Amino acid sequence: GAAVRRVSPARRKTKRDWIFSIVSSVSQEDKNNGNLFISALRSFFATALRMSQLEADPVQRVIEAFAEALVSDASFLQCFSSSMLPEAERKTYRTPEEVLFGLTYTTLMLNTDLHNKQVGSKMWDMKKFVGAGKDCGVSPGLMMQIFKNVQKEEL
Repeated sequence: GAAVRRVSPARRKTKRDWIFSIVSSVSQEDKNNGNLFISALRSFFATALRMSQLEADPVQRVIEAFAEALVSDASFLQCFSSSMLPEAERKTYRTPEEVLFGLTYTTLMLNTDLHNKQVGSKMWDMKKFVGAGKDCGVSPGLMMQIFKNVQKEEL
């Protein structure tokens, strides 16, 4: 009979390969900054009203106040800036305050998505959240650390 010719398909990058490539590139600064950011978020919002019960405008004002507070903390900003993308690579949010606003808003959406029982179809997985870091203006490693923190424990 005719010989069957086997053509090996080009190896697709699996989800596991993608996660490994990000995990292996996460710097200690990104790990520390991810933990620092989540800790600040938990502390700041601990006494705030339940965010899910607020209208969009008050939520935005609280997030703006949080970003402003972080930017005014010179030691936080000095540490955190190592996890921000170079200005030329920042897409949507450019200034440190805008970056922190976008990151906070995105992190709160992730928290709701992962932990609110009323969310039927989930919007975020690790890959999508890490990808959103480009829009926020921060490194993939920072986004991965934030994802792990929020996944492990609700804000």
